[in-house]
Amino acid sequence: MFEEPRIHRDHVLAPRRESYEKRPVLSATIYPDNKRNLVSISRRLSITVSQVTDEVLNTNLIEMFKLDAPG
Repeated sequence: MFEEPRIHRDHVLAPRRESYEKRPVLSATIYPDNKRNLVSISRRLSITVSQVTDEVLNTNLIEMFKLDAPG
């Protein structure tokens, strides 16, 4: 099975539900083919689709030099 090398259950930067703090919400339209991929990754890693989406967005913003890398 294909595994995304940049997203791994042990290296997720997004907070888990246990440590979740309420913050502003961003809404976006996600096309069906992208949704299937996000749901698949979510199930494989046992994390929420929201966490996967946060990780993908953060990773891509860092790669595009729009956001400072953590650490």
